[in-house]
Amino acid sequence: MPETPEVERRTFDRPIHLRAAPEGANGPGILTGYGAVFNSESRDLGGYVEVIDPGVFDTIGEGDARMIDTGSNGRVLCRFNHDSNGLLGTTNAGTLRLFVDDIGVRYEVDLPDTQHGRDMAELARRGDLAFSSFAFRILPNGRTWRENASGQLVAVITRAVLVDVAPVADPAYWGSSAEMRAAVDLDAIRASLKTTDTEARASEVRAVAIGRARQITILTERNHK
Repeated sequence: MPETPEVERRTFDRPIHLRAAPEGANGPGILTGYGAVFNSESRDLGGYVEVIDPGVFDTIGEGDARMIDTGSNGRVLCRFNHDSNGLLGTTNAGTLRLFVDDIGVRYEVDLPDTQHGRDMAELARRGDLAFSSFAFRILPNGRTWRENASGQLVAVITRAVLVDVAPVADPAYWGSSAEMRAAVDLDAIRASLKTTDTEARASEVRAVAIGRARQITILTERNHK
């Protein structure tokens, strides 16, 4: 059996907001934020940076009504600091909703009427929660590589399964990306990119040479007529 991809986490500095709960609801409010941001380079992850592609997750709907297709992704959780002891909501219970727009993956979670839920509401109200994170598993062939204008390696995450979204208190920890991940052979990746570039340039040179040869042949045939 193929190994299950390990869970990876990323953190983004985006505002978290608290909205009032609907009239008649028991919870202390609705927490909203962006768990993932598209097309934005991460901090250095150990010799490379990362970008989340807008098509990384399966979606349903169109435009601003697009939502994460949790039917294919399975159950997605919202947990404070990615800790199950800090569970705030789930997609299968309808207490967590996930939307996709031009910025990234936006979440809305109905905070539970528990001590923990009320604590989250107070922390958000005071502005103590300024970061969100998301956990995901990269699907096979779901990561491609390129170099940016500075020559730094960029990993582009194109296909992944969402595991959870999380308001976090310590972005430095979750953004460090140690995460016990398998080592990435950056030298091999850089070499493969250069090989690909060399092959592409060679192909362009061959195409130009063939084109010129055809022009010479046509001119020669004309001159002989």
